[in-house]
Amino acid sequence: MVAAIATSYAGVQASLRDWNTPKTNMARARFTSPLAESIAPDLEERFLRYVRIDTQSRRERERSPSTPGQLELARMLVSELASFGLEDAALDENGYVTATLLGNGDRGRDGRERSATAAFGVLAHLDTSPDAPGAGVEPIVHRAYDGGVIELPREGTRLDPATMPELLEKVGHDLVTASGDTLLGADDKAGVAEIMSAVSYLAAHPEIERPTFRVAFTPDEEIGEGASLFDIERFGAGCAYTLDGSTLGELQDETFSAYEAIVTVTGVDVHPGQATGKLVNALRLAAQIVAGLPADTLTPETTSGRTGFIHPFSLTGTAGQARIRLIVRDFDEALLESHVELLREVAHRVVDAEPRARLDLDVRRQYRNMRQFLEDVPEVTAAAEEAIKAEGIDPIRVPIRGGTDGSRLSEMGLPTPNIFTGGHEYHSVREWASIQDMAAAAATVVRLAEVWARRGK
Repeated sequence: MVAAIATSYAGVQASLRDWNTPKTNMARARFTSPLAESIAPDLEERFLRYVRIDTQSRRERERSPSTPGQLELARMLVSELASFGLEDAALDENGYVTATLLGNGDRGRDGRERSATAAFGVLAHLDTSPDAPGAGVEPIVHRAYDGGVIELPREGTRLDPATMPELLEKVGHDLVTASGDTLLGADDKAGVAEIMSAVSYLAAHPEIERPTFRVAFTPDEEIGEGASLFDIERFGAGCAYTLDGSTLGELQDETFSAYEAIVTVTGVDVHPGQATGKLVNALRLAAQIVAGLPADTLTPETTSGRTGFIHPFSLTGTAGQARIRLIVRDFDEALLESHVELLREVAHRVVDAEPRARLDLDVRRQYRNMRQFLEDVPEVTAAAEEAIKAEGIDPIRVPIRGGTDGSRLSEMGLPTPNIFTGGHEYHSVREWASIQDMAAAAATVVRLAEVWARRGK
């Protein structure tokens, strides 16, 4: 049996190696700069290594981090940061990794005084989404993508440019996917790898002018807890940037404001054979609440741009008790509150019609639109825009239909816009990322250090 399993595993590995073999003579796409091209090999190696670690977070968090795999990756990163010469690289009791890359004028052990406050910080999150399978990730590199349909080897998963037009913009790029039955983990291991490669490059090239800046990797961002235990004072940066975006050139200083709502309906459970006039089916009532919410408006699938939504993403339970989990989102605080009130009205209308049922509605603030905190410090976003342009990229200013650690951090007093990573189709088995775009993001971090070095003069 052991031999059979080993043979089967070897066959899978051989199959995946075959998928990694180029199948086209198409010319490989150029990088955004020689800097990005020089960073790319290290970045690719790191990314392929990091995504194999299962760091999927767990919604019912009992401790921080919510899962042990995040600690495995965190310890790896601490070791690598220390190998770059970042002497204070550390993992704290809550699963946060922090480190300092000293500026050209700060040498630590040579007795020279360190900067009291870092010019800026860069952050990415360790965890991956619980919305799709995250264990056993087997990444595949599709060299010089030819613009056609990418057929993955498992579960019939396909990446089709007919439904993913952004693929057509990446002809000639080296694309990374998983094998079809798991997410890839580009959200946010692309950001993790980009920061690590940029810091490694800067540490190895002291001739590049840079200020002192801080690095952090956070746990449990995907369940809304990434910044909940983050020590801003200890971090000691004047501002920060998350690498947690998507399309090449994205620079975001506006996000949704967000609530999570948990609706619990308690009924009366009775043996169905004796249920006449007695049973109050909580699961049926919960389904009526979901059905009572707008189906043609205020849903993620029918809205875009600046329009918010109410999104039920989980319905579980029994006839005795059922629970609906929802997220409520909008860019406008007043509209957000109106969405919550609509949910409340629908839930009460359904449950109050049955006096023997009980309704509990728990609405929890998750994060607020970062724009209201960033508009008072425009120089923070301007520095990122300058860095993106220095990499030869046109910045794309679009609001995030979601949130990042930067939403909470900005509200807590650390202004934190968001920068692209080059990943796409997040939270699904169709997730993919471009090596060329990821290298551009890493190069942008290097440019950002140069921008803040000039600003500090």
